[in-house]
Amino acid sequence: MKLTIFLLLLNMLHVTASSFAQHLTIKKNNATLTEVFKEIRKQSGYDFIYSDKLIKRANPVSVDLWRKDLKEGLNEIFIDQPFTYSIQGTTITLKPKAGFAAATDAVQEQRLTGVVTDESGKPLAGVNVLAIKSRVNSVTDQQGAFQITLRTESDSLRFTYVGYQPKIVRIVRQRQIHVKLESADTKMQDVVVTGVYTRSKDSFTGSATTYTGQELKAVANTNIIQSLKTLDPVFAVLENNQFGSDPNRLPDLEIRGKSSVVGLKEEFGVDPNQPLFILDGFETSLRTIMDLDMERVASVTILKDAASTAIYGSKAANGVVVIETKQPLPGQLRLSYNSNFNVSAPDFLSYNLMNASEKLEFERLAGRYDFGAWDGTGVKKMELYNKRLEDVLSGVDTYWLSEPVRTGINQRQTLYAEGGDTNMRYGFGANYNGITGVMKGSKRNTFSGNIDLIYRKNKIQFSNKLTVSYVNASDPVVPFSSYSRANPYYRKYNAEGFVEKWLTNVTDEQVENPLWNAHLNSRNLSKGNSINNNFAAEYTIVPSLRLRARFGVTKSIDETDNFISPESTQYDRMDPLLRGSLTYRNSNNLQYEGEFTATYGMVFKQKHRVNAVTGGRLAANESLLNGYTAQGFSKGNYTTAAFAKRFPENGRPAYNESASRSNSFYLNSGYSYDERYLMDVTYRLSGSSVFGSNKRYANTWSTGLAWNIHNESFLKESDWINLLKLRASVGNPGNQNFSSYQTYTTYMFSNSSTSFFGEGVVLSGLGNPDLKWQTTLDKNIGIDAGFMNRKLLFNVDYFHKNTDPLLINIGVPASLGINTVLTNLGNQESKGFNGTITYSPIYDPVNRRIWSFRYNFRTESSKIDNIGNTLDKFNESGRNNNLRRYYDGANPDALWTVVSAGIDPSSGEELFIKKDGTYTLDYSFDDEVQVGINRPKLEGTFGTSFTYKGFSANIDFRYRWGGQAFNSALYNKVENITFAGLRSNQDKRALYDRWQNPGDISPYKGISLSKKTQMSSRFVDEDNSIALESFRVGYEFMGDWMKRSRIRSLRLNAYMNDLFVISTIKTERGIDYPFARTVSFSASVSF
Repeated sequence: MKLTIFLLLLNMLHVTASSFAQHLTIKKNNATLTEVFKEIRKQSGYDFIYSDKLIKRANPVSVDLWRKDLKEGLNEIFIDQPFTYSIQGTTITLKPKAGFAAATDAVQEQRLTGVVTDESGKPLAGVNVLAIKSRVNSVTDQQGAFQITLRTESDSLRFTYVGYQPKIVRIVRQRQIHVKLESADTKMQDVVVTGVYTRSKDSFTGSATTYTGQELKAVANTNIIQSLKTLDPVFAVLENNQFGSDPNRLPDLEIRGKSSVVGLKEEFGVDPNQPLFILDGFETSLRTIMDLDMERVASVTILKDAASTAIYGSKAANGVVVIETKQPLPGQLRLSYNSNFNVSAPDFLSYNLMNASEKLEFERLAGRYDFGAWDGTGVKKMELYNKRLEDVLSGVDTYWLSEPVRTGINQRQTLYAEGGDTNMRYGFGANYNGITGVMKGSKRNTFSGNIDLIYRKNKIQFSNKLTVSYVNASDPVVPFSSYSRANPYYRKYNAEGFVEKWLTNVTDEQVENPLWNAHLNSRNLSKGNSINNNFAAEYTIVPSLRLRARFGVTKSIDETDNFISPESTQYDRMDPLLRGSLTYRNSNNLQYEGEFTATYGMVFKQKHRVNAVTGGRLAANESLLNGYTAQGFSKGNYTTAAFAKRFPENGRPAYNESASRSNSFYLNSGYSYDERYLMDVTYRLSGSSVFGSNKRYANTWSTGLAWNIHNESFLKESDWINLLKLRASVGNPGNQNFSSYQTYTTYMFSNSSTSFFGEGVVLSGLGNPDLKWQTTLDKNIGIDAGFMNRKLLFNVDYFHKNTDPLLINIGVPASLGINTVLTNLGNQESKGFNGTITYSPIYDPVNRRIWSFRYNFRTESSKIDNIGNTLDKFNESGRNNNLRRYYDGANPDALWTVVSAGIDPSSGEELFIKKDGTYTLDYSFDDEVQVGINRPKLEGTFGTSFTYKGFSANIDFRYRWGGQAFNSALYNKVENITFAGLRSNQDKRALYDRWQNPGDISPYKGISLSKKTQMSSRFVDEDNSIALESFRVGYEFMGDWMKRSRIRSLRLNAYMNDLFVISTIKTERGIDYPFARTVSFSASVSF
């Protein structure tokens, strides 16, 4: 145990770097001492403090140093000087030698006062002010004012403040100054934060984009994902048409396409195409990011190509999203409060349902009430029709869509207190995020608190971030589709005003009332709590070398509780002893990881910059799942397991333990010559228990090259070219987003197989000890450019990814006792372009006057190959269920079906086109061809933003062009309406646009209650659209009244998101949960 602890602590060591060194290489002849000091400052990062009168007595310096130790070099330089030196930290102070002290005349002290503000003129409290020569310091007060006593006539003041760029101001006999500091956010885009190291974008060869917290909140205030999909073209959020705006559903995400194919998400419960999320240097889940308070976010960096993601090696094939949270600021105690409210309304614009009279007429034309169409023994057909017609004529026209929905009033409240000094900083925060979904019974309430501590003393720094959260959520028991299917000629309530169990209950026609099931004591609840602690320790050995150790641990417990009342309509014809069910699940998860990294940086001869990062990581994830399903409950409030009568037949409680472990070693090195020619190389050796015992370790690597053309001599003096950079990279990041034990042969205990010899087992999974890692050869070429003082900016990337081998579930004979097995098979190739263009006709950030236009795009395509006929079983099972097929050389996003020639005007029957081009009335799966691609040729956003003083506004639209989609509303609600389908409401086009008489030119077949329509190209539509994705207006208050009120900042914003979608495809959006349109308001104040 002690050895284990020792090894774990050893592997936690972490190193970070600086770009300076403590060795000097200087060659000077009769140079002034100030020239030599300037060169030393460049190479070592050390500052000098001295008086002007003292330095005037300096002798010329002639010296030839080659990689001399700092102190040895200084001794040579000062050997003939009338003064000596002392070193404290990174400061070198000059003092006269004995015998020369009288020669330095004292200078009369002078007092200097000033004010420090940000770019907008707001005072900054707690700014550290250091007089470099006089070696005195001061701190600004709440009004940003300071005073300092200088000991020389001329001096230099250094202003430093967390969150702002340091600034040095030269002082020559001034008595009062005003200093403006530039926010670090304005430079954030010029820095790449990988979560392991931070590097200047000018010296980085990879494709990466950084967004500040303010940029994210300028688009949306709901969550990070909502903002990123608007800001970055490579970050794709796939629309979930089934569950719309359900706050408890996680979105499907992609960065530059897919790297995995069929069946993996459904089989493993994890998405193998999901990018890796890093929060403050540690891996985290998508759910954590969705629930993260946006007020805590300092920046988000998207790492896209192999050169930028390779540091994460085996997990980076899908891209990496790095989130850094804010650190507490020093100074007096400051309090910040942020309040956000939003109103969400369900969006029904895509629904095209019949009203009561239309639906009754459709049923009459369909022959629903004809003699012989129904041989019921209850109410006669015509009597039923007349009764319903009487109800319709009396005004019955129930609008069922409004019943399960509401206007969602949501709020997020955040309180944060921070303060401290240069040695110790602290921050305490609390957050409440209450989401009321647009469906009744839908909610997600998140409570969280965090404590941030930073302690720094000399060369050592400790930091700790503790976060505790609790989530309470629920989902509606009755899906939205149950209401959208209800016929409008049914009444919601009976004559007494009560909800009845059945809308109609006659022979051969029993239709449930969704309001009945909704009003029962059924429930669909979930809750969870988690605690996360991330600790880091840093030690600066020398300015060029810094050690850092990090250790993070996350503990989470989640519960789900799903109860269905015994009075639900689904149990109406069941044995009373089996009515009602309770399903309970409890999952307990523990995740921990430790990491060490060493980063070294050095500049040789002012032109050769060398960076190196090396480190290792250990991680483990342990989970425990247990639960049960119980049946047989009595009517009433008897909803706990104690009242259940039995388990389901052949059922029993569930129990599952799983553990996965991984380790890795990595090395990254970078070289830059004169900030013009750049190179990065990364290697990572990764091991994981997820893969086969014979293939536990995998090697991943990357190489990146870049050319900063703007730093060439022929462009360096150019007034209109500010940035011109060419990039290229290649590497093979991997993907281990898979569940544990997929490579093991596993068994499950079987109660029914107990014998004299003990408990029996059955095969649960067939292992594969030779299962290889899934890696992707990722190639990227890109260009970054900026012109006219960065008024025009653009970047464009071309990528080509080849995943080989793929991990695919293939069918196996049922005699094995399982249906599928995971294996390495085939490869997938993806390629495409993405880019962003920004033009600012007005660009004056200092005076806060900016007007910008932006446009981003992505286009991509994929191809799967070398799979042979192994997915034929999947293809066959998809016939007449979906249009996805997987064939060699085909696009995995392709839609496959038989081509339709339309509806024959003479008969109303559909004509099909065979592969040989001939026409037929017979549908054959052998004639399937590719009829479309379910991915747009071009997709992205465009918009504009405007800032003037305190006022700001922006608007962003999303466009989609060139793709096709299967129109499920046409297939299920216009055609394929059987006798049973008449119990549900249908699309208006089923009444008005279907063929009725010979000679009719119609896109849809004649009305029939018996003939089934096959999926054909008639149901594949062009999917082009434009949507208003985001609109915001805001105002930031300024003025003397804020100082008198002790208010540091006050901002108000109003947002509108997803207001409308204009599309060429007319289909229903949000089947079981509707989409929503949102209007939000936020207020942020700090004291």
